Amino acid sequence: MKYKTLSQVHTEAMHDPEYRAAYEAEEASEQLRETLASWRKEAGLTSAQVAERMGIKAPTISRMEKNASRMSIDTLVRYARACGVNFKIQQV
Repeated sequence: MKYKTLSQVHTEAMHDPEYRAAYEAEEASEQLRETLASWRKEAGLTSAQVAERMGIKAPTISRMEKNASRMSIDTLVRYARACGVNFKIQQV
């Protein structure tokens, strides 16, 4: 019996539109999580400090960073401003 590597299974699965959509959505979510954390760290802020600047409780920041894909645009803008970041959303 010949076994497939994980990479081979993934490559084959990417031909399935449903799998591809789910994979790409998770990839985008991971990118956003990393971006949020980098904004905060580059600003030299703790999650508690970002929360204070946003007028919310500190545990909320942790939840936002872990589940960024559910964040509204308004919340994303408030988070960015709390970190001293200006950004623009554009289609690529």
